[in-house]
Amino acid sequence: MPPSGRSGSLTRDEIVAAALRLIQQHGLSRLTMRAVSAELGVTPMAIYYYIDDKDDLVRLVVDEIEMLRTPLLAEEDGWEESLRRHLISIWESLARHPGLSAYLIELPTLGVRPEHLAAGFRFFEDAGFSRESARLAWSFTMTYIHGRLSVDARLGRKPDAPRLDGLRAHDYLEFGVEAVIRGLRTLLESDTPVKPKARPHRSRRERLRG
Repeated sequence: MPPSGRSGSLTRDEIVAAALRLIQQHGLSRLTMRAVSAELGVTPMAIYYYIDDKDDLVRLVVDEIEMLRTPLLAEEDGWEESLRRHLISIWESLARHPGLSAYLIELPTLGVRPEHLAAGFRFFEDAGFSRESARLAWSFTMTYIHGRLSVDARLGRKPDAPRLDGLRAHDYLEFGVEAVIRGLRTLLESDTPVKPKARPHRSRRERLRG
């Protein structure tokens, strides 16, 4: 039986929505179970009936944010425009919720679910990249977008904060995404597989010398 009072009508979706509002207003660092309960007008114990702990809540929030993104699927206008929409949607969804990008950076594969990770690799393979290059391309694009988010967070914690000469965060984003796509297109057109360079073999004595 759920606890008595307002908590009886609670749902996980309502709790996650409240958490998203709080993160948008105050950032992930200020998210607490007590703050969520206050936002919903219930006792903290009422939240724990539906959510195990803060880590569980943040995982649900990440899942919800991921659902808001434009999926990485090849559309009729080609892989480049599809990738552009996907990267910009990641930036827009995370920029509105300060702290989530920094949280994701600490997770394996940036918190991306295995099925979405596989879809990302498949996207680049379908675009013409080799199996190995497709994985590197996915990693490269995700590294850029989370790096951009980290810079924007440091510049003012606001996605629309002014930059040099009146430029705004979205201007930097669009320029960077275009540079990423042009770079990938150049690699693809060169038909040169991208492979990590093998490290030269060193003897045990050389390794000990550093």
